[in-house]
Amino acid sequence: MSMNAYACTLPGQPAINAFSEEVQLNTLKWAQRFDLAPQFKSIGWYTKARFGLQAAREYPNATFNQICLAGDLLTWLFTVDDTCDRGSAGADAAIEMKAMLYEFIDILEDKRAPSDNSLSIGLANILDRFRAISTPYLYRVYCKHMADYLRECFFEIDMQLHSYVPTMEKYFEMRPFTGFYIMFPLVAIFEKLDLPDEVYEHKTIVEIELILNLLGCLANDLHSIAREKDLEIAGFNLIFIAQRELNLSHEEAVQYVIDYHDEYVSKLEELRKEIPFWGESINAQIDEYIQGLYTIVKGYDDWAILDTGRYESI
Repeated sequence: MSMNAYACTLPGQPAINAFSEEVQLNTLKWAQRFDLAPQFKSIGWYTKARFGLQAAREYPNATFNQICLAGDLLTWLFTVDDTCDRGSAGADAAIEMKAMLYEFIDILEDKRAPSDNSLSIGLANILDRFRAISTPYLYRVYCKHMADYLRECFFEIDMQLHSYVPTMEKYFEMRPFTGFYIMFPLVAIFEKLDLPDEVYEHKTIVEIELILNLLGCLANDLHSIAREKDLEIAGFNLIFIAQRELNLSHEEAVQYVIDYHDEYVSKLEELRKEIPFWGESINAQIDEYIQGLYTIVKGYDDWAILDTGRYESI
């Protein structure tokens, strides 16, 4: 299979929210309101990134207020991600960035109020809005995924700062915490699903979430080859890790990841057949939830490849 076949990795037609243009404008206003632009990145950077459009792809059925919240969250996350990249530039920058990450985690865990840091104030705004529309359980799940992502940022800062070369085992341990999980609870929150906590915690549902997360990560690895192959230190990308660890050629490593991706697509279908029957209403909502997770991963691909040219053509 050619790499071009992976421009959109998951089957299905692209979808987009009817409020896509409005939410894109809203994300830019939000970035300016909380001084993310121009303090962290220029407004031109946010305009080109089109995080509002990403939200429109990932939540095509959300209301205007819901999709604005998703767009603001994505704006915040990518600002933090970019700031962490710059935090890898040297020891002083790393210390400063890690202090911010500790503060964000404390805010998520209700251990402190935000300081006057713009990112902390923006995070508090996002959390207040989620708290207002979430069940206590889903809000806790959402905050846990956010904290897990921020803890993974420590790992990536140190990986770059100290030229640490991760193993494949470390990849599969840490890579799932790089972002997709954060967006999953929004499906249930936005759709107001009424599922028992035990459903979300069932081993089959948990494994489906992991598989979809890894499908998104592997697709991202494939899409970002051109951008990462010339870096002095390759990113957290299974292609380059497998190439080194398994002594593969570059082409063999690419095929290795494609094969992994295909296996996960098959595994996903197998797992869906293993979902227990809790009742007509509950299982119908489970189907809606899993379809929503699938749409997030596919929507990310469509945004990254079709909408923004985030990665060079592969």
